[in-house]
Amino acid sequence: MRQQRSYKISSLYSRRLVIIMNFFKNIFRKKNQLNDSIGNNKNNGMELIDLVFSLYDYRIDRENLINPKLFKNIKVKGKNIEHKIDIYIEFVQMNNLEKTVIKIIDNKIVKAEDVWQFDNLLKDLGYFPKGILYYNDKIDEEALNIANDKHIQTIYFDIIEETKTNVLKSISEVLPDENVIGDPFWTLMQIDERTKNNTGNYLIIGNSLPLFTSKKLAAVYCKQQKGYAVFGISQRHLVFLISLAERGFLPYKLSLIRPSKQISSTIDHNVKMYSVDYNFIREVYVR
Repeated sequence: MRQQRSYKISSLYSRRLVIIMNFFKNIFRKKNQLNDSIGNNKNNGMELIDLVFSLYDYRIDRENLINPKLFKNIKVKGKNIEHKIDIYIEFVQMNNLEKTVIKIIDNKIVKAEDVWQFDNLLKDLGYFPKGILYYNDKIDEEALNIANDKHIQTIYFDIIEETKTNVLKSISEVLPDENVIGDPFWTLMQIDERTKNNTGNYLIIGNSLPLFTSKKLAAVYCKQQKGYAVFGISQRHLVFLISLAERGFLPYKLSLIRPSKQISSTIDHNVKMYSVDYNFIREVYVR
């Protein structure tokens, strides 16, 4: 019997991997700058606009928005004057073009004047965009009341909360649950004994991450493994695994598991495992 163990994947696939890494890199950089500035009460070049921009760049990719456009620090001509917009995003939803203008207040208290200026900017644009104001210090009561009256959304950017929320969402997107149908493979993943939820740990046999060609075969083999369950590998999940292998983030080979020659109609747990190149899997199995 080959050595068996688990391997947990915490990266994300393809372009999403780059976007998320940039997002978290900006977050941790800002967090370190924040820690450094506590003693001397200086800004140290922290830029909230970069964090918020990275967040929306990540969300665009994660949510598969239709025809998205995202810009930072752009100038737009209004009905009366030209305006500098911190962040602009648009996308199509339910056949409507949704437009959002984002104002950033970094490292200072949001005053009523800030909200009035933002409201005037939104009105002068003429196309009635949604307005969102991000801040990372405080907002005084008058400013908050004006924002509520003008239907401007105010969001306090909490570094720790944003990190936690997006990490959890990112991991959940690449972990299959019991409802995912194998297309075309199935695999074994460790489950929490109490909740029965997927822990993210893949069963590793020898130096290979096994991909079963049938759910029935995977289920029979799973009976030999304590604390594991069968999960389907969707096309998206398969692309994710291939992209990790491509970038060297997957320290194991991808292997196909097929039943060995059976002497009866009952499938036993004897299998043959074939190590294959990820390019072969992409060419043959990815649609």
